[in-house]
Amino acid sequence: MNGGRHKVKIQEALHRLIIWTHAQVRIYFLFALLFMVPNAVFFVTEPLELPVRVAAFLMPLGVWLILLAAARKPGIVAWCLLPKIMLDGGQLIALSVFGESVIAVDMLLNLTSSNASEASELLTNILMVLAGVFFCYTVPTLWLAYRSVRGRDQLERSFRRRWAGIGMVLFVIGWGLGKVPANMYDRLSWRYDVYPLNAVYNIGFAIRKAERNSNYAQTSADFRYEATKLIAAADKREIYVLVVGETSRAMEWSLYGYERPTTPRMESTEGLVYFRDAVTQSNNTHKSVPIILSPACAEGYDVLYHTKSIVTAFKEAGFHTLVIANQKLTTSMIGSYYREADQFIDLSAIPTGSLLTSHHDGEIIPYLRAQLAQTSGNLFVVLHTYGSHFNYRERYPEAFRHYTPDKAEAIRPAYREQLRNAYDNSIAYTDQVLSEVVELLRQQEACSAMLYLSDHGEDIFDDARARYLHASPIPTYYQLHIPYLIWFSESYRQAFPQKYAEAQAHAETPISTNTVFHTMLDMAAVRTNMSDSTKAVTSEAYQVCDRMYLGDHDDPIPFWELGLKKQDFEMLDRWGIAYRK
Repeated sequence: MNGGRHKVKIQEALHRLIIWTHAQVRIYFLFALLFMVPNAVFFVTEPLELPVRVAAFLMPLGVWLILLAAARKPGIVAWCLLPKIMLDGGQLIALSVFGESVIAVDMLLNLTSSNASEASELLTNILMVLAGVFFCYTVPTLWLAYRSVRGRDQLERSFRRRWAGIGMVLFVIGWGLGKVPANMYDRLSWRYDVYPLNAVYNIGFAIRKAERNSNYAQTSADFRYEATKLIAAADKREIYVLVVGETSRAMEWSLYGYERPTTPRMESTEGLVYFRDAVTQSNNTHKSVPIILSPACAEGYDVLYHTKSIVTAFKEAGFHTLVIANQKLTTSMIGSYYREADQFIDLSAIPTGSLLTSHHDGEIIPYLRAQLAQTSGNLFVVLHTYGSHFNYRERYPEAFRHYTPDKAEAIRPAYREQLRNAYDNSIAYTDQVLSEVVELLRQQEACSAMLYLSDHGEDIFDDARARYLHASPIPTYYQLHIPYLIWFSESYRQAFPQKYAEAQAHAETPISTNTVFHTMLDMAAVRTNMSDSTKAVTSEAYQVCDRMYLGDHDDPIPFWELGLKKQDFEMLDRWGIAYRK
């Protein structure tokens, strides 16, 4: 009986709503309100001076009032602005996930570099967000547009003229407010501060960058490192391994002081040096990994398009080169780097039985063992792991379910315990994989070394902001602080004692991901025309400098000036991360 009454009340409410939205005047103001929803969020979240925030709100409001008054039925204008409505939906989804900032260039490029497994893992966990935006914003907006076009009444000319004039006044007031800040750099920027123009600009930037990435083979075709091997280990084969980790944060490693014993094997490994103050130059794989694998850095990112990777540098120095990758990166610039190797083993191309699952990183080991046995000369290896990339529960086998429960039903703060348990299990599995790599190298009795680092970290509902995942437009401490370590074999320590000593001396020194290229070459005593010993942590010439972050438009920004919040600086201080105060 009660169910029937509720049903009748709902039907009556919907009927009243339909009648209420019959008037074009009401629809006009509803459209103006709906079109400004993203701008209203930005007014609260963006770190702009108050006059600029007001300007960034009033100017687009004025534009929408003018445009909606251009037709007798505002629904006609709304249908013409369908791309804007679709863009708003994407923007609201991004705001729901990250809590701030316009759709970024990196978000758009991430869509082109994700594989089916990664995409499905994420999408299945934000279905509620997608559905909420679709049914609470997109569908009502399109329904109003349909309702307006089908309606019989029209906006009167006097109404249209009056509100178009009001829109113009608001636009002019906003334009004036945008020029209030005395510092020109704090004034309103159409390109960066005004939605949806900033989102459209980012789309264009992403398209241009994707084109540059696709032309990499042509723009770098004639490049040579002119690499030479300066010193060789006496009567010893030399093997150098670079392990590129994924989404691992240093604070979750017991090696760095985490309370759970997540990395016992690395902690007991002789010849290991770990760097306590390492930060990434980007929280996006498609930017961070190219910096790791090339001489590019945040201060000189364009070098990327005209040089080749560290793989080619070692090839020129006489090393046999091998890449084993457990992520599907063959369509990105990273894949182009890996195809420079003498041998490239792409585990993602080997079927797992499902398009939506991936191999565990431990499956790299048999391939590495076989290649070590089949080659006899100097060898350079890159291992690209899946590490701790979401979905964490998929990153490790059953035997590594040390911390339970480890299965989260959804991406929500309520499941933080399950997510952290699964994440910690993935770190423990990384510890196991790295120890197996070290053991394989030990068995070779060669002059060998292994460098491991993660491309970036991750948010896991760590504080009141309820931030999750990585690749957000404004990173957090949790995305910046990464594990970075080097293992040196006994033979290496005997052959190059000074380099081992310098690594130990720099263990407390601030470093970032742009040191890897130069450090690997210095470790192997390889000199190139792009080598910089001031960026090699195994060199006595290493110099500490301000650590930069590669911004969304590929501009270098000191990482502490990215818009970090109070919680981030508290964590930076807690973990002893150096920055300019």
